[in-house]
Amino acid sequence: MSNIDEDRLASSASASTSESGVQPSSVAATPPAKKKKEWQPISMPTQQELAAQEFMNNCFIKSAMSGAMGGLAGFAFGLFSASMENAHGGLDTVPEIGPEKTTRVILREMFQNMKSKSLSYAKGFAIMGALYSFNECVIEKWRAKHDKINPALAGCATGAMMAHNAGPTAMCWGCASFAAFSTAIEYWMES
Repeated sequence: MSNIDEDRLASSASASTSESGVQPSSVAATPPAKKKKEWQPISMPTQQELAAQEFMNNCFIKSAMSGAMGGLAGFAFGLFSASMENAHGGLDTVPEIGPEKTTRVILREMFQNMKSKSLSYAKGFAIMGALYSFNECVIEKWRAKHDKINPALAGCATGAMMAHNAGPTAMCWGCASFAAFSTAIEYWMES
């Protein structure tokens, strides 16, 4: 075949390819060039990254952070609870006999109630959050596993610790109830 015939054949093949998207079988198809795989270099963590990771894996740090977050949640819950109590408190109580209280006195009492209730809830939630987080961290490091048993064991230990002043029966009930609650939350969070 002459060069002119080869050029015509090649131009007709490219025209038919652009129209139909399929190359004719008479022209040998050249395989597409393979993309060269690019390798990314492995970078080792820096000293600062390792220190930050080790800092966050410390059980005392986890416990302190959980205690702070629990305290904030308890404070907010206490404010909400006290505001609901104050909103309905005037309807359920019998007015005192004697001179009526001024608005200023009533507001002061309401804010004192909100303050004491919020601080009480904040303290309880902070202690519970710190204990639970510390127990879970220690149990996870002791067992060297991260599974669904750790929250149940940590819940049991936390419930027993929270009820230690009430005696062994209360500690057993605290252990069972907090373990069940922790397990239920763990399954709910995973679904």
